[in-house]
Amino acid sequence: MSIQQAAVAAIFVVTIGALVFSRWRASHIFSGTLLALIASQLIEIDTALNKAINPGVITLIALMLASRALERTSLLKLFARNALESNESKSLIKLTGFSALASSFLNNTAVVAALIRPIKKQNKIAASKLLLPLSYAAILGGTTTLVGTSTNMVVNSFWMDAGNPSLGFFEFFPVGIALLASGLLVLLLNRGRLPDIQIEQDEKQYFVDVKIKPESPLVGKSVSDNQLRSLNSFFLVEIIRRGQSISPVRPSHIIEPDDRLVFSGEISHIEELQTLPGVRLFAEHTGLMSDNLIEVVVASHSGLIGKTLKSAGFRALFDAAVVGLKRNGLQVPGKLGEMQLKEGDNLLLAAGRDFKSRKNLDKHFFIISDMIVEQPLSTIKNLIVLSGFGLIMGLAIAGVTSLLTGLLYFIAVCIGTKVIKTSELKRLFPFDLWLIITAALTLAEAMTQSGLSDSVAHLLHQLFSQQSVWVAFIGILIATLVLTELVTNNAAAALMFPLSMSLAHSFDVSAISFVMAVAFGASASFLSPYGYQTNLLVFNTGGYRFIDFIRYGLPVSIVYVVVTAVLVPYFFPF
Repeated sequence: MSIQQAAVAAIFVVTIGALVFSRWRASHIFSGTLLALIASQLIEIDTALNKAINPGVITLIALMLASRALERTSLLKLFARNALESNESKSLIKLTGFSALASSFLNNTAVVAALIRPIKKQNKIAASKLLLPLSYAAILGGTTTLVGTSTNMVVNSFWMDAGNPSLGFFEFFPVGIALLASGLLVLLLNRGRLPDIQIEQDEKQYFVDVKIKPESPLVGKSVSDNQLRSLNSFFLVEIIRRGQSISPVRPSHIIEPDDRLVFSGEISHIEELQTLPGVRLFAEHTGLMSDNLIEVVVASHSGLIGKTLKSAGFRALFDAAVVGLKRNGLQVPGKLGEMQLKEGDNLLLAAGRDFKSRKNLDKHFFIISDMIVEQPLSTIKNLIVLSGFGLIMGLAIAGVTSLLTGLLYFIAVCIGTKVIKTSELKRLFPFDLWLIITAALTLAEAMTQSGLSDSVAHLLHQLFSQQSVWVAFIGILIATLVLTELVTNNAAAALMFPLSMSLAHSFDVSAISFVMAVAFGASASFLSPYGYQTNLLVFNTGGYRFIDFIRYGLPVSIVYVVVTAVLVPYFFPF
């Protein structure tokens, strides 16, 4: 191995190690990878810039921005209102079927986020019986088309960067539809494995921190005298006094200055607490809380993880204050400002006027519900968006125009008709993903130029030399699947792609079959709440434990691997 190959190998190994074992954001890790490649002169900066404008990457970004217009249409809202029935099996079939269909063309995170709210508010069926299948169905549906998941688009960008024409819109469909059908069948047959977690409506799961001012008329009187146990929408569960917790709270407890009262209740009726004399809520934007409450989930790549609200400068960073916090379906009392945030935490925010225009929201949160009433699209605008998107997809499939060209025109029309705003596009721009793909493409180029990919492929070829090429294909598939559970789907696809190409060349077979192994393997996140965004969304809302993903997801993963191992070589021969 040459010095150049050793240097690239070291950067590659450190990148994987950092992704698996550190808490750093993937974008920061890949930024370091890119800088290391340039600083060590293993790659030219012009090469990195060319990777940044790869047509596949730009198409992915355009698609993610265009999906905002589709989210605003009445399609998801209409289905959400009519999907749930008293019969669990019927509701499950409806939800998983629609989630899979919608995720074939729309951003699957947006689809799941839109359906979470009606599921958690209904009381016919435990939300834990529906949310995990909803997430898995969205993942499976995304495998059926080129635009169904960002993973397919990422793989396509690598494929195009290697000098190949873009993969077709329905290139993934023969294998994807089989995975979808078999996966949905497994989901339905194994619904008994889903936990029956009885959680009250989400509003009642939030805790609100109220501080007693020294001049408050509540001071010196008992809880009973202040009628703090007689509120209509809130229940007093804890008093925090000089850093010590008093729980359970007895009616005879006397209120003292600077006490913090922790209430549990329906956050939509927050004004009931605001009317208490001489108190201040943790979120000081009291004038905003009645009509500007926004629920978010802390993303796994957020820089807020491990920090408290105060140390992160939360209010200045987002023009928002935290009203309540909930963790993994469990109530989390205590002083909100002193709690360290974790991935998957639900936060209820009182948002200021500048909140929606902040460009850093998607770097830290998934917005899953918004109590600010957004004006619905008119019938004409609904028609423009839905028919316009259908038209550009049809033209792209027919080869009349490229998908990128169609999406750019679609976005322009949506801006012109005020369906979406330029400020929204700035906020939604997936800068982190763009940076990750650019760095990964550059790393792949360095691996190819240095000969490292060929060297590794030669070693793997020797390892599998006594076996068939099909066994090597299975090895790439399973390695990608394991990696996606550890470092997320897009990072797994980016890291495994160059190795898959070189291994295919070492066997002197068509590379497309190995590339498809990476694409489908990187989408197979059924064993962990952290491998895919939709899993993280439902993890907290459904009150699931990590073991629930393994119990319910393992049969899906096994069937997924078997179907992929059989059908990919059939439709994409070696």
